[in-house]
Amino acid sequence: MARLSPSGSTRLFSPEGLRTARLMVYLLLSVVLMAMDQRGQYVPRIRAALQTMLEPVYHLVGLPSRIAGTVSDYSRSYSELSKENRALQDALLRQSAAVQQLESLRQENRRLRALLDATEGRGFEFRFAEMVQVNLDPYSHQVIIDRGASDGVTTGQAVLDGAGVMGQVGEVHLHMSDVLLISDPDHALPVQLARTGLRTVAYGTGETAWLSLPNVPLQADVRPGDLLVTSGLGDRFPAGFPVAEVESINRDSGETFAEVRARPLAALDRGREVLLVLPVAAPAEPDAIDTEGVPDDQGATDAGVEAVANDEDTP
Repeated sequence: MARLSPSGSTRLFSPEGLRTARLMVYLLLSVVLMAMDQRGQYVPRIRAALQTMLEPVYHLVGLPSRIAGTVSDYSRSYSELSKENRALQDALLRQSAAVQQLESLRQENRRLRALLDATEGRGFEFRFAEMVQVNLDPYSHQVIIDRGASDGVTTGQAVLDGAGVMGQVGEVHLHMSDVLLISDPDHALPVQLARTGLRTVAYGTGETAWLSLPNVPLQADVRPGDLLVTSGLGDRFPAGFPVAEVESINRDSGETFAEVRARPLAALDRGREVLLVLPVAAPAEPDAIDTEGVPDDQGATDAGVEAVANDEDTP
């Protein structure tokens, strides 16, 4: 409220008077603006203009929250993509393992077919066996199969795979047997050349890649590629089973015998399925002649022959 001067008049430019005048101006301006808004809709236009001017400010104010949301979405998307990637990798590994298993089964089927083909037309009985263990001693080439005495396995039985002779049964246990491979340094196998019939002995060298034939005469007809088969001598291996293929021949004129090397046909260091060659039963001997049913005249004849023989022996 305006204060009175000592003379009793109001001071117009006193601080109180200025505030009162300012208030009146604001009130008048408000009334004018309301009237204008009622008649010309100016306030919404002004508000829209002000809002347009303040939009950059709004964008700047909301920028941190948008950045935070974008980072959060990116992190969530990266995490989801990582999980999906791991899931796809796991699925790929499982599929790869399944494919490898199928390939292993395909190879096993191929080996079994080869074993079946090896038994056809042989005239022998065979028994299927599977390797369960390999001797890790580099100087002893032996494997263990899952057949033993309970399966009728005997010492010395020939062991084959789908390509050729692998070895022979060594020690027999109840449910397993040791097999000595033809590549063992202590193994010797009687063989012959399928082309010429030349007989010799193939010795193990301690290496699965080749056998040694040290007793081949220097001038013998032996050629690279000749097939060596079992000769049937030695009462171990039946005759005619493929063993190896001649690989190289070294004829030194100063030596008595040629140095022949042969490559085994059997997969000595691969595969798992083998065949045991069962011994063929010998034909039964004819029963002793029963003379009880012989007619009396035949018995008398035999007695007469015996008497004549006795008389001839008497001086």
